[in-house]
Amino acid sequence: MMTDEEKELISTRLGLAALLIIMIASFLVWELYPALTSILSMAMVALPRQARLRLCMPLPWVLAAQTAVVTVLHTLGILVGAYDLVWWWDILTHMMATSVIAVAANLVITVRGRNATPRALPVKYVPLVSLGLVIVLGMVWEVAEFSADVFLGQMTQYSLNDTAVDLSVDILGGALVAVVIPPYLERLEEDYGICEVSTSSAR
Repeated sequence: MMTDEEKELISTRLGLAALLIIMIASFLVWELYPALTSILSMAMVALPRQARLRLCMPLPWVLAAQTAVVTVLHTLGILVGAYDLVWWWDILTHMMATSVIAVAANLVITVRGRNATPRALPVKYVPLVSLGLVIVLGMVWEVAEFSADVFLGQMTQYSLNDTAVDLSVDILGGALVAVVIPPYLERLEEDYGICEVSTSSAR
């Protein structure tokens, strides 16, 4: 039976391989925007693995798998025009991305808060802080899309309605995580995020 680390590694490798294929296809048809997006997405897919190896914070392997899936769906959607052809594609990718960020934020704030001075933030407040962070990041993303449209001639924002739906989905995803994650945070072991990087993990 595979360990969570092995599942994480497989998810990461599959995600990177899929993004590499999308990047090559983008260059072949000379679509630079999805090519650039695939490169940035590769860095995002590698983050859960690096969190385990560099920060000693083993995130749930499902988070690594979801990161791989959502980045592949996003870059593929840009390349093949799925955002224009499938009405729910944008909602799906926003919801998945927001939930990944929210879960990761909850774990990081909880772990780092244990060493805070004068005392750690109570766990019951962590989901609220994470929800606020998700909302802010959602707004930053929309500003980035607007800037790409204005300065790079892209068309990532179709209308004010599109922006409003995106932000609403971001808030919904963050709120859902805030509701369901507290019991998981309460069960985290005290030494979670504090350990030595093993030889097997460094491979």
